[in-house]
Amino acid sequence: MKKLDNFIRAMLGNLDATGLMWARIGVIVLVVAAAMSWGFGAEVSWKHAAFLACLTFVAAFGPEAAHRAFTDGRRTAGIVIALICAPLLAIEFYSHAGYTAGLRGHNIETTNVQNVRYDQRQDDVREGKASLVLWEKRLADLEAANAWSATVTAEALRAQLASANLAIEQEAARGGCKAKCLARTKERDELASKIAIAEEKSELTGKIEATKRVLAKARDTAAVTEHKSSPVVHQNAFLAKAVTLVSTGGLEPTPHVKAAAEQSTNLAMAIAGTGLPAFCFVLAGLYRREQDDHPIGQAADNNGQALSLAKPSPAPAHTTARSAYETFQAAYRREAERMGVQPLRIAA
Repeated sequence: MKKLDNFIRAMLGNLDATGLMWARIGVIVLVVAAAMSWGFGAEVSWKHAAFLACLTFVAAFGPEAAHRAFTDGRRTAGIVIALICAPLLAIEFYSHAGYTAGLRGHNIETTNVQNVRYDQRQDDVREGKASLVLWEKRLADLEAANAWSATVTAEALRAQLASANLAIEQEAARGGCKAKCLARTKERDELASKIAIAEEKSELTGKIEATKRVLAKARDTAAVTEHKSSPVVHQNAFLAKAVTLVSTGGLEPTPHVKAAAEQSTNLAMAIAGTGLPAFCFVLAGLYRREQDDHPIGQAADNNGQALSLAKPSPAPAHTTARSAYETFQAAYRREAERMGVQPLRIAA
């Protein structure tokens, strides 16, 4: 803390307790602001990062230096410093705007991509469940309409179909097929119809099993896919809805309002990051002591050590009276000598 106070004293002079507290807050805010500038510059190179961090320090103390010069009567210097501070603060604002917009934009994009992935996983589960319900219902309806399908397979029915075709051929070879061939043909067509039903049942059973496997995999994937909640997104949504509610009475902001909400938030945070350190130091400067004072009531030497500024104590009363008596005696002797008479002895 002593080193921090020495730094403050070197930059701002001697402050009283209130000013010193504002200065300490300003230094803390300044370090954070410089770190933000460094983070933005580091995206380009470490040299840009170092430059922007140093610029943050200069821009933070510049306004207070201009104010101090102006109040000390050096108005020209104060105006020049203020004019120089303007572009420096503008560059500082740009770095904070870039840092803030970059982080907030990255947060929003990451959240959106993650939640799209989450929604896709949930859609896969819903689609799988819908397909499973559809196939199971179709199978249940098929078995209800064809109870025999539960006891035979398509392969067994195909064997019967071959026998039916052979019987028809034999009857035709004998000649005069007519009614017998017609009956055999009906039996064959019924078998063909049953084969189609049995094949459909088998196909439905296969689809149900495959859908169950896909659904199980989709559920496992959905269970480990995180839905990301972003404070930045919620903040933007709140501001956009609040503006829409006040202006139109609704809660569905337009794309323009959403974009304005995001940009206004970025702008406000960048302005605060740029101006807050300088603001704290200007406030601290308003509580500066006179040159012969110390922040804790004493002056300080170049090493920050307290020096006593107490005024000399008044001389004791008897010493003052003695000096007055001696002055009177000297004046009396001079006057007696001038008149040519012998001076009388006056007791002290």
